[in-house]
Amino acid sequence: MNSQIKPAIFFFTLVALGAAGVVHMTSLPTPGVIGSEAPREPSFGQRRAAENLRDSVLFQCEEVGRRSARFSPQQRMLTDYLVDTLVANRFDAELFEYQVDGVRHHSVIGRRSGTETGTLLIGTHYDTYSKSPGANSSASGVAAIAEVLRGLRDESTERSLVVAFFGTGESPYRGGDGMGAQVWLDEARAGGQRIDQAIIVSSFGLFRSGTDGQNSSFPWYLMYPDTTDWVGIYGGFGAKDEVAEALGVWGRVTDLPARGFASPAWMLGIPSTDQVPFQEAGIPTLLFSDTGSERDPNIGTRDDGPHELPFEEMALRVQALTEVVKEYANR
Repeated sequence: MNSQIKPAIFFFTLVALGAAGVVHMTSLPTPGVIGSEAPREPSFGQRRAAENLRDSVLFQCEEVGRRSARFSPQQRMLTDYLVDTLVANRFDAELFEYQVDGVRHHSVIGRRSGTETGTLLIGTHYDTYSKSPGANSSASGVAAIAEVLRGLRDESTERSLVVAFFGTGESPYRGGDGMGAQVWLDEARAGGQRIDQAIIVSSFGLFRSGTDGQNSSFPWYLMYPDTTDWVGIYGGFGAKDEVAEALGVWGRVTDLPARGFASPAWMLGIPSTDQVPFQEAGIPTLLFSDTGSERDPNIGTRDDGPHELPFEEMALRVQALTEVVKEYANR
């Protein structure tokens, strides 16, 4: 094939995918008003949640420090913290040990029985990319789930809950057989564990009300609002109904804006993370994110530090996410 034809085919394929994506997304609900201002006076609950989130992110980035899969001298400190977080919120906790490339790794798994049938998994990964402090990716996801668990501490749920803090979620294992979420899911299914639905949290720290700042790549600038006040809810390409339902739940529990996307995880601009193994296994899976590197240019760099995150804004979204999880845990 002519060398000049190949780039043209690639370009027009991207254009077609982008156009298809626009059509696919436009009929989804759009809860919340983009560009709204945050409350001038934070509530007591918001301030307390913001303090908890800040403390968690600072602990991970400054006390634990570097957390890449290949270099994590303080990993035991972090896994102990995750176990303690689960136990404090009335979950049974265990270390799931596995080996990748001859190196021992751990995921931290929490379990709590429900009053009826069905199991909901809530997950994220705790390791970071290379030498990045990883405040937004991935400390914000860990902190968000820890805060969600506090909201569930005194709640009984119809579904049983599995909480997973996965190891080896970043490069060089991301998307491969050594990815912590993939290893755990393979073994859990082989052992008869049934997961009826999964909620995955990716980077979840960069939200600013009433401002622009979204800087998306093609084709997502056609669909992403240009503000940074909204939460992205992602499902697979065939999960449009699931995403629409999630947007409906979000709109019932909060006035904060969210936008939904039903698209393959391999598409440029889609946060492709721990949701992928679950989606590929046919498990209904939703990813909640601030859009990751599509919004935050510091992700994966040494500038992804804890003092860049607006924790009071993050707290509002985490409080809403807690209510969403409660609803999914009781169906």
